Amino acid sequence: MYIAIDVQTILEINTGIIRELKNSDCYLFVNFRREPIRDKYRGSLFSNQELAIAYALGFERLLVINQDGILSEGMLAYIGINTETFPTVNDCFATIERALDRAEWTPDYSRRLMADRLRLTDEVISYGSLIGRFLYVDVLNQRPDIAALEATARLSEFGRRGEPMLPSPIRSPLKATGRPGFSHTIFPKSWEAFDLLCIGTYTRPSEVNFSAPAASGTLVGSVIVPPEPRVYLNTALDVAAAPRLPISPGRWQLRFEFFAIDFPVLSVLLELTFSSWNDPSVQLLAQEQSS
Repeated sequence: MYIAIDVQTILEINTGIIRELKNSDCYLFVNFRREPIRDKYRGSLFSNQELAIAYALGFERLLVINQDGILSEGMLAYIGINTETFPTVNDCFATIERALDRAEWTPDYSRRLMADRLRLTDEVISYGSLIGRFLYVDVLNQRPDIAALEATARLSEFGRRGEPMLPSPIRSPLKATGRPGFSHTIFPKSWEAFDLLCIGTYTRPSEVNFSAPAASGTLVGSVIVPPEPRVYLNTALDVAAAPRLPISPGRWQLRFEFFAIDFPVLSVLLELTFSSWNDPSVQLLAQEQSS
């Protein structure tokens, strides 16, 4: 919610309102009576202009709630309003609550960046020298008007479940899935995927075994995968080997952050559980936006 308290000029007010509208998920317009006009009342002219901007920005979740007796002027004359009105200021809050319930607005909705389809590969695969089961996530751009430019991801912190989270020692951008780079352009109302991690092993080219599979290994094409899984990040870090996280088998929580130009930072918390190649599981615990 944005309230123009700490601004002094009309230019500051307009710039602030437009910026906050672009970064908002939903738009709620509460229209109070102003000066009387015969047996009716004028609504807020300034708020009517704000409503027009919100409409032009393509809000899918937009509610208008009027006080009794307000004239349908400006944008209000051209949009359908099926919410109940409220007689006095004291009735306003309860009317808003009922309107939100009927509209089924939920706090997990966002028209900005959102994480979805957290998934592990069903089979052991290889990418370069990384061999194992990869964890992917889709990042959706819910905005209808602008692309999320230079969308990048990183691991910010991790920790064993029930213990304090520690800053990630590896903070380089993560691999953008499906392209040779570490950032995406996510077009409006579209999505792109990122490689979050790999439960597997790092095999230098000189260590790759092209012979028949051994009993203790897993065959990926003609590459034998050692049986001891480790957790690696597929990042832009310029080192000789892929960055390995100090994570052992067990239950862990990891927080990833997603950045894009003109978008709030998306923070995603997930839980990873594994003990071997065959039993890793992952679930998304929470996600939130921050400026």
